[in-house]
Amino acid sequence: MRRQLVAIQRAIEAIEGNAPQGARPGRKKAAKAVARRKRAMTEEQRKAVAERMRNYWASRRAAKAQEEEAQA
Repeated sequence: MRRQLVAIQRAIEAIEGNAPQGARPGRKKAAKAVARRKRAMTEEQRKAVAERMRNYWASRRAAKAQEEEAQA
């Protein structure tokens, strides 16, 4: 019952636009899931993921630069 009342109160605050800053549902569970995945990865896997992310962001920057050149 209390959990429902809290959920209703948060919904009202969200609608009125004065919800407290930390009231994002599921944030703690998401952070825990990320930490769990990090612990489960080996160092080699971490390096592979980091390399993929570097490549991804490099390609995004290149695409954005190309798009800006096309507009100019």
